[in-house]
Amino acid sequence: MSKQMLDVRYQCLHPSCCANCREGVITVDEEAFVELCAFYPEEDVFRSPRGACRLGFNRAYKLVSVKRLDEGVNELHTEVVITAAQIRKRQNDPIALLMNEHQSILKLMARIEEQRARREVDALWASTREFENEIMLHSGLKEEEVLLPMLMSRLPLGEGLAVIIREEHREIVSILHAFRCALEDGDINDGVLGSVMMSLNSHIRKEDNEFFVLVDKHLTDDLRGELLEGMKKIEAGFVPVPPGERNIKTDEQKVAAAKRLQFHDDYLSIKEIANTGSCCGH
Repeated sequence: MSKQMLDVRYQCLHPSCCANCREGVITVDEEAFVELCAFYPEEDVFRSPRGACRLGFNRAYKLVSVKRLDEGVNELHTEVVITAAQIRKRQNDPIALLMNEHQSILKLMARIEEQRARREVDALWASTREFENEIMLHSGLKEEEVLLPMLMSRLPLGEGLAVIIREEHREIVSILHAFRCALEDGDINDGVLGSVMMSLNSHIRKEDNEFFVLVDKHLTDDLRGELLEGMKKIEAGFVPVPPGERNIKTDEQKVAAAKRLQFHDDYLSIKEIANTGSCCGH
């Protein structure tokens, strides 16, 4: 089945945007556009896709209009984005809290991507540790220790959903660890960081637009209060891990690190081939 393509008219919100890409139209598939919209809480703002900005950065774009190439205005997509945005606007709501934390994590990832483009090893060392702390607090503690145990018995196929979410959390952390191992040797592995971004964007899109929407329908006021209290307690007791020193290793350790990264690259290549041969793309 072919992807539904969209024509998206935009205006760049960055004050120093050059005249050539301050406004215009980009063509993108619907699934990718939903992911770009998930970067910002505003209903009419989305993140520019890779290559759209002439300066090479990911900018905030204001949505002017969205049209299917063959059907006119894309009403279905608008409903999906508004649903996620409406939940995020709630006060003292545990699902809104998690969705808004997704926005903070995506903004941190955008900062890491800019540091990668500028080849700032030390800045990346600090930012990726900050990213690890955010993922541990958000995913490893608030979701896995508070949200999932409470919902496994209350959601249809709750245990299976919990397994999938935990696996995706571990995939993101594992790939990020590989990137930090390279940083420790002074190397910036673009492919590994790209894998982190791809996994993170896919995971957040599924949680915001599928899992959290499902969860929201099964929560009573009492359960919302219990979840919110548990998440606040977790956050109050969380102690972030500092970046530490970036160690330059011996030649022998560098060789071992290079072999480890090559193994990871081979794994990604095999995974890409497998996905290419799949009928559903998963």
